[in-house]
Amino acid sequence: MRIYIFIFLVSLFSLVSPMNAVAPKTEQDPLTEFLITISEVIFSDPFQKEEIEIKKRLLETNQSEVRQLRIRIKNSLKQNQITKDNLISSQTKRNAWALDLEQIGNLGGILWKEDRGTIYQWGDWSDFYEDGFSKEKLRLEGQIPSFSYEGGTIYFFIRNPPGSFPIHLAFVGWEATFYAFGDEGSLRYTNDFQLDPSERLGDFRKNFDAIRKKIAGSSLFQVNDLTVFLVPGKPKPIYYVFLFLRFLLVIWTILLFSYIVRMSFSFPKNHLPKDSLPLS
Repeated sequence: MRIYIFIFLVSLFSLVSPMNAVAPKTEQDPLTEFLITISEVIFSDPFQKEEIEIKKRLLETNQSEVRQLRIRIKNSLKQNQITKDNLISSQTKRNAWALDLEQIGNLGGILWKEDRGTIYQWGDWSDFYEDGFSKEKLRLEGQIPSFSYEGGTIYFFIRNPPGSFPIHLAFVGWEATFYAFGDEGSLRYTNDFQLDPSERLGDFRKNFDAIRKKIAGSSLFQVNDLTVFLVPGKPKPIYYVFLFLRFLLVIWTILLFSYIVRMSFSFPKNHLPKDSLPLS
């Protein structure tokens, strides 16, 4: 019986205090973890959960794209037999590698640095330098993807090719619209198919001030190297369907709990033990 009471209390607590999916998690037994997961899915505040889910999916998509790009760059280094010495000494080698890098569509730039200075640079890094096009110090260096190579560090960044469309992440039934821009200013991810793909971060930021005044709840936040704008929308019909299902589940939980309590404390007379029968 205790387990049923526990299920009810967890469900009831979830209604009045939605779980925060990004809070640090402690180790729990499988049953408790399962119940908390169900509570988060069913009872979390829909607007808060939507924002959390958008952050999660953007992070996963971005990390996957960065990982694939890192693999392609490493393969390019290997296939072209690039070393620090032959890259510094041979202009032909540098030109040949630049042609190969141009074939990687979502690569915005390569920067190979060591303690003594820059070994090789390809692409437009002007948005990442603190002072114009200075090569001395990178802005937010720790957030730019990188890997070690031959005693130095190779930095790189993702950029949508000119004229290409951003990656569209559509979520059925969701009402919020989001726009995720990369550090270099291009639109990387969105669920708005009508926005001009050439929109830049600076221009959108200016327009967002007007959107904030017009639509309450609009927010701006960072996800790794992404700048994300979130604009709430009007609830879609499917939202009310899920809301109705949540209410049904709550009612079912309460009814089930009351039934279990009645069954636990009621003991029909015809099922009394033989020793408890009245003496004749």
